[in-house]
Amino acid sequence: MKTNNIIISLLSIVLLFVGCKQGHHVLPPEPEQKGIADANTTVIYECNERLFATDKAFNAIEAYIPTLADMGVNVLWLMPIHPRGADEKAIGSPYCVQDYRTIDPAFGTMADLQALVATAHQHGMRVILDWIANHTSWDNAWVTAHPDWYQGPQSADEQNWADVTFLNYNVQAVCDTMRECMLYWVDNADIDGFRCDYAEGAPLDFWQSMITELRQRKENALMLAEASDARHYAAGFDLLYSWSFMYAVEGLYSGSGTFGALLSANTSEYNSTPAGKERMRYITTHDETATLAPGSVYRSAQGELSAFCLTAFMAGVPMIYSSQELGNLNTINFFNYNVLDFEADNATRNSLKAILSAYHATANLRGGVPLTGSLNAKVPYIEYSTDDETMIVICNTANSEQQVKYPMKHQGHNVTDLLTGQQLTLGTITTLQPYEYRIYKH
Repeated sequence: MKTNNIIISLLSIVLLFVGCKQGHHVLPPEPEQKGIADANTTVIYECNERLFATDKAFNAIEAYIPTLADMGVNVLWLMPIHPRGADEKAIGSPYCVQDYRTIDPAFGTMADLQALVATAHQHGMRVILDWIANHTSWDNAWVTAHPDWYQGPQSADEQNWADVTFLNYNVQAVCDTMRECMLYWVDNADIDGFRCDYAEGAPLDFWQSMITELRQRKENALMLAEASDARHYAAGFDLLYSWSFMYAVEGLYSGSGTFGALLSANTSEYNSTPAGKERMRYITTHDETATLAPGSVYRSAQGELSAFCLTAFMAGVPMIYSSQELGNLNTINFFNYNVLDFEADNATRNSLKAILSAYHATANLRGGVPLTGSLNAKVPYIEYSTDDETMIVICNTANSEQQVKYPMKHQGHNVTDLLTGQQLTLGTITTLQPYEYRIYKH
């Protein structure tokens, strides 16, 4: 599994919280974890359906799967597939679910989804659904049929999400029905897991019960929590988010942060990540791209590539947000349709493919403890070594040329450039172009 700067094991701990049955409950000791299958080669693609087509989006995404597989992606995360709320409180958010067992007609039919999943599986790719367990739209049928399933008056924080109403997991029927709805997609569409939106909004013992039943159906199911509370690992999640790491990457590339701050964020996140578990790592998400133009941080598509390269090889499981592989530099409101050209050849996508090819090719080598450092304030490097091989990743985080010295122990070595396949001998000094990155092995 991917090596963390500091790896800690979770001891058996007693966790008390309000759960799916009335009163307080105790999670049993965490079972022995098998870990994420092939974590060192897992690459997630967050797919915004509204970027692919205004009609029959599943068909357009299915057609794109061979390209994603060729790029190195092996987990396809579909953003919410359900119809959105349409009452007077609705604002068009995909995270405002009207019906958990129905597909947005603009995306296609159940048969279209089944075909998409089958094609993904044929290309060695798992498919996970975005799942919103915390709240529903106000015009969800449950609101009138089961008013006792909801919390009633909302807190000040929840009122910021006025388009949704919050479920009450102290009601056993809520737990049972939500679990049935999730497993419906596993049983009927062969879904391989879930990315769980605002996972902290549902109690931990709901997640543990649900994930246990899921893995009885699919042992290799992948569970990703949009959460920072590390107790979600004990509940069965494989991956948690990495907000502090992303903000540190943004700071480094915008000039407001340092590589030291990035290392600190990496260490802090992995201090709470038990062995066999991981962090999902990314340079942007649908939320971030909606409010912050990637170009305002990374300046160019080359800057995005440099940031992704540094992120992918630092630690964790890398994630690409759809549009990132096209070199998108603009904000994208994920409430709306913003159809992009995914069919044309794209230099940024080709460059991402080269990075991910190196990522997959070095999976075993990256099983060791990474050594990190800086060639200067703008040029960090990452090094992995075994008894037989060494690789180094060098990234210029600045929009300017940087002249640096290779670490002395690498000078004079004959190396393979994993991005080009070329053989060369490392000298003493080299000049990196703006946002240039290099991956060598010897």
